[in-house]
Amino acid sequence: MEEKLLIKKDMSRLFNELANEYNFFAPVKEKGNIIFKNISNPEEIELEYFNSKIPPKEILFPREETIFTYEYEGKDIKIEEVKAGEKKKIIFGIRPCDAYSYVLLDNFFMSGKFVDDFFSKKKENSILIGIACNTPKQTCFCTSVGGHPFKKDDVDLFLVDLDDKYLMYPISDKGKDLIQKLAWLTEAKESDLKKAEELSKQAESSISTKINLENISKKLEGNFEHPIWKEISEACLGCGTCTYLCPTCTCFDVIDENEQYINRGRRIRIWDTCQFCLYTLETSGHNPRDKTFQRCRNRILHKFSYYTVNYDLLGCVGCGRCVQLCPVNNDIREILKKINDIKEENIVAESIYTKTHNN
Repeated sequence: MEEKLLIKKDMSRLFNELANEYNFFAPVKEKGNIIFKNISNPEEIELEYFNSKIPPKEILFPREETIFTYEYEGKDIKIEEVKAGEKKKIIFGIRPCDAYSYVLLDNFFMSGKFVDDFFSKKKENSILIGIACNTPKQTCFCTSVGGHPFKKDDVDLFLVDLDDKYLMYPISDKGKDLIQKLAWLTEAKESDLKKAEELSKQAESSISTKINLENISKKLEGNFEHPIWKEISEACLGCGTCTYLCPTCTCFDVIDENEQYINRGRRIRIWDTCQFCLYTLETSGHNPRDKTFQRCRNRILHKFSYYTVNYDLLGCVGCGRCVQLCPVNNDIREILKKINDIKEENIVAESIYTKTHNN
């Protein structure tokens, strides 16, 4: 049997063996919130959590990242590139929705003609150890977007909490190799597998939100000018909380920081959001999305129409962060239900991309 058991009291042993070779990122409690960070003490690990406030995407796609440094030497500029993602890392205790978000990030950073080396190198040198959601939150809706609280596909090793122990499933070759290094792990029994299956069914049945998104892209494509966009944006503050805390958003800005009185600086990439009015402001002064409803519309279209057309996947993992943490209680689940309820005869048969270009 490939499955193994990690007794909870042996967590420190697991950490000590792996931390010598890997940077060990894990969920910890800090100022009342769960965050992922590089730890040095296994006692910091907090696996009994619903979800982190800030998604672990920032491990591979940091909020601020130096691309290169530069220094003026007379009329010349000396550029020194930053080597990123070379040390191997373990991302431990990641939830299935956040692990799935890495698949969506792959599509953006690693597909097409140009590959983002910063992201790809960090991803290549990472091992994902996921953990099942035994008790999803009421704001979770992963099963409506192709996910599941016990989805194993997107990690290298998968854990299921069985009270005093964790059942460990090796998924990828990386995961199988890692388990072989931990020869002291206990063999799993059929009763352990059976209990995990029961917990999986219980977790799935506890997710109350059920949204049919089968034709959502087509529905959105035909309703670019529908009044619903002004309706759902009336309360929006444009604060960007929904996007900054989203595990699949990839908007970023690139700026140069010069050190005052010194002829050197650095070019950095920082998170940005399409919910800010300055995001689409052009040098000419024209802004194609200067109204709140246009920006709210763009967020929904990007995740549930543009992404579907480009990658044949929904751009949302159903983690519920934007539902839980929106300061004005805008609920993406209710927005999607309203869009689904639009009658077919109201659909405007005009390309969404033509409208996007004109707006």
